[in-house]
Amino acid sequence: MVKLVFLGRFRGLAEEDTEIALPAEVVTLAELKDWIARRNPALGSAMAATHTRYVVNQSLVRDFSLRIAAHDEIAFLPPMSGG
Repeated sequence: MVKLVFLGRFRGLAEEDTEIALPAEVVTLAELKDWIARRNPALGSAMAATHTRYVVNQSLVRDFSLRIAAHDEIAFLPPMSGG
C-alpha cells in the first residue's frame, strides 16, 4: 500500500487522498504517473500541463526511475503562485 496525496488544484481533480495497492506493473514513479493518467485522464492532463513536483516521503524527487516501496507517501504538488 502507498499513500497518494494530491495538493492544490490537483486535490479537486483527484477523488481524494488515498492509500492504495498499486498494480504489480507500477514500480517506478514514471509508471505511477502514467497509471494515474490512465485512471483519471483529467488529473493526468493537469499534471502533464504543469511543472508538477513529486515528493516521496517528504523529499522532493526528480528521478522518475525511483522505485516505489510499500508504505511510501507520494505527494503531487502543482506550481505555486501568489504574492
